[in-house]
Amino acid sequence: NGEAVKACTMFAIQVNGAEITTIEGLATNGELHPMQKAFWENHGLQCGYCTPGMIMASVDMLKNNPNPTEEEIRHGLEGNFCRCTGYHNIVKSVKAAAESMQGGA
Repeated sequence: NGEAVKACTMFAIQVNGAEITTIEGLATNGELHPMQKAFWENHGLQCGYCTPGMIMASVDMLKNNPNPTEEEIRHGLEGNFCRCTGYHNIVKSVKAAAESMQGGA
């Protein structure tokens, strides 16, 4: 229903009847969502294990703060763990998506 939640902490019954958007649901007509595209173009993913959570959390973050600073991005992604990238390219990806979604790139 438009609110980001951690799927690992939810029971299916808790979302019964809710509108659920997954990572696959972000793309439209075969076109990647700007956040998905930014992660791809800026090497914001490696093994892919954390990628869906990072992308979904980032999309939700930009709904409330369309032009976040690096510090705000890092704070907004707290609780999402990546063991591969060191977060630099994840933050870079979110920043690029924010600019793209505002028409700046």
